[in-house]
Amino acid sequence: MFFYSCQKEQSGINKSSNKPEQSFKDAQLEKQIIAFRDKIEQIRENPNFKSGSETMEIDSAIWYIEAASNLTYGDASTTLKEFVVDSSFIEVPLTNGKIALSDVQAAYDKVIDSLAAHNAVITSNEKQLIVADISLKEADDNRVILELTSGFGTDGTAGFGNDYSWYWGWDLGRCDGSGLGTGIDAANKIAYLANMMISVPVGSSYYTSVSEIEVWYWDVPTNNNPYGEYLLFHDFQENTLNHHCLSEPEISFYANALGTIANMYKPTSKSLIKFYAWDETSFLLCGGNDCWDMCHVVKIKYGIWHIKSDEF
Repeated sequence: MFFYSCQKEQSGINKSSNKPEQSFKDAQLEKQIIAFRDKIEQIRENPNFKSGSETMEIDSAIWYIEAASNLTYGDASTTLKEFVVDSSFIEVPLTNGKIALSDVQAAYDKVIDSLAAHNAVITSNEKQLIVADISLKEADDNRVILELTSGFGTDGTAGFGNDYSWYWGWDLGRCDGSGLGTGIDAANKIAYLANMMISVPVGSSYYTSVSEIEVWYWDVPTNNNPYGEYLLFHDFQENTLNHHCLSEPEISFYANALGTIANMYKPTSKSLIKFYAWDETSFLLCGGNDCWDMCHVVKIKYGIWHIKSDEF
């Protein structure tokens, strides 16, 4: 999906009103990001401006577009625990292996329009952009394709606390006989509870240098799980499929295990942002019998946290 922008502000992305004290280092970084944002704004308003033909290295352009998006619209301090993700792909032309500032400006506007589009499809009463993550997806001599992944906090549907058993996946809901919770499952509940345990930065803040890892069960074997052999849920069945029901203690174990996994993969000098988990199923034939290999997968976002100035 490609979204094009011709404006500087998007009302669909909220901004924080808290104003904590800012360090000198964060103040200097913010000035750099604002200088970048001002320059591309000047190019937007004056398309024939000479500096539009200047170029940036691909990595620098990605860093500044991501940082400006998060500074302007993100709120790392939101207490909303449900984490909703969405993504878009943006194609950007290259000039001698670099990106012209005029194309950087166009890419930034596409990112902001995409964030607004992601925001618009979320139906929750409360929602706030926590983090925008931009990464290089593909590249050749003529263009790059950037992937934008947004992470919004919402009031959600998983519900507070850990008071019920949940089916492992397939959006089957609670398995306590109530028939409630259809549309979510234990993977959603586990991620929700794990996100509740993440310390939220105080005041108006944002992330830069955002990164993400994807972890499958085979990446995290353990001898300390009373419910299985991995730190993530895994179930293999043959012949007749019986959807596993995760009890409250089992859900608590896997929610805590996400914190363990996050520490295992945590990059130096970055903070844990949020977890996003979902279920996967492989359908197999085992000696002529039907088999199902079922598991949870988690994506973990990290970033460098900064305090915003009073301007925000």
